[in-house]
Amino acid sequence: MSLLIFAYRKLDIIHRRNDLQYRLMELTRKLSDLQQYSANIADGSVSMSDMMNTPSSMFGRQMMYMQYAHNGSLFGAQQKFAMMQPQIAMQMQQIQDPNMQNMYQNWIFKNLYDQERERFGKQEAKLLNEQEKQIQAEKTKIETQLKLLEQEYDSCKQAEDSAVKTWKPEYTA
Repeated sequence: MSLLIFAYRKLDIIHRRNDLQYRLMELTRKLSDLQQYSANIADGSVSMSDMMNTPSSMFGRQMMYMQYAHNGSLFGAQQKFAMMQPQIAMQMQQIQDPNMQNMYQNWIFKNLYDQERERFGKQEAKLLNEQEKQIQAEKTKIETQLKLLEQEYDSCKQAEDSAVKTWKPEYTA
């Protein structure tokens, strides 16, 4: 009877080990995809090359980030530009050429937009860092569980071998 229990327990351990190894493989792939996505958006903008190199699991997130970051940056830059309007108007009085005034306003707006874009990039990097920490913690937990399962498998195998020796008939001639 005990032989069947040990055999069943070994099969259960193998099944759990396979499930954990599969989950570990999924987490490793997810972490790799997250790191690739993070590298693609690290400079704050997403080029066509970045789009082509984005893992398929992160493509939707990257598209959402691009839209969210652009719209949010545009809105933030417009608000800040409107608040700066009195100072800009004073500085514009010193510039006589209308083309230069226009270039100056565009330059200010672009700098405000770039600052907002950088802020959104840092916010996304912070979220990615948190997700990476969670994935690493789960990977560590699974690796620990796998080590414990290996130890349990070894002890179960030894106990099974011992039970076999106990039940083995001895023939004498």
